[in-house]
Amino acid sequence: MAQVFITLHYWNQFLVLATGAITTIWGFILFFTKRTETLNPAWRIALIVTGCIAALQGLLGIIMVIMGLRPGTGTGLYWLHYVYGAIVVFILPVALTYSSSGKNVRRDVLIFSIATLVLVAAAIRAMMTGPA
Repeated sequence: MAQVFITLHYWNQFLVLATGAITTIWGFILFFTKRTETLNPAWRIALIVTGCIAALQGLLGIIMVIMGLRPGTGTGLYWLHYVYGAIVVFILPVALTYSSSGKNVRRDVLIFSIATLVLVAAAIRAMMTGPA
């Protein structure tokens, strides 16, 4: 049973990276081309999908911890994997607290674009600390 979760966690990391990178690039394009009079509905959906996939990755990781599994070799600085995983899961909710709830759409796009950039960076670092 553990192998199923390991496999899902492994393959889901690529979805996290792909959706995060696409959302980041798209958000910065929207910001720098000043196309932010209103929040782009398709970009908003991409942001929600990125958050859901990141949350799924965190849930799979928590399930594996409950099963007694540890990232990498389970020695040394393996706990950094947990730190980076927490950043991946919680960066978008934290960014939501800094957004203006639609009052300043351009600023919100910038905040969420930076947040997804941090999400991608943390996901890459988590990949570096996770494999055996």
